[in-house]
Amino acid sequence: MAIACETLCSGPMTAFFWCKVNCNHQSFINMKRLFLALFILSLPKMAIAALPPQYQNVKDVEVMVNYVKANPDVAATLKSIDLENKTVNYGKDCQVTFERKPSTKPVGMVGPAEPLQLKAKTCPGK
Repeated sequence: MAIACETLCSGPMTAFFWCKVNCNHQSFINMKRLFLALFILSLPKMAIAALPPQYQNVKDVEVMVNYVKANPDVAATLKSIDLENKTVNYGKDCQVTFERKPSTKPVGMVGPAEPLQLKAKTCPGK
């Protein structure tokens, strides 16, 4: 390609756009490759993200409310649902605590949090 460029684009022909484009074609391709490589490297390393808090909170509250619905004794004496501590308070000082299921994702991998599961049920009066 360099010989053809030198032959075709020497002398007064160097002013033509065609000569400039075709003679610099290889360096243009190299610049495109460099730009593509830099663009790919600038992308985030992990594309999957955790759920935003408002969606994760709704999922967590649904798990706790479903537990209350499934247990009439809890529903009848419900005092509070504490999302921050993941607890349901009912009766006289009774408490149900939830925790996240252990993650099955590889170390360093992000994504939606695992759902809540029942951790402990404590009721000092019973």
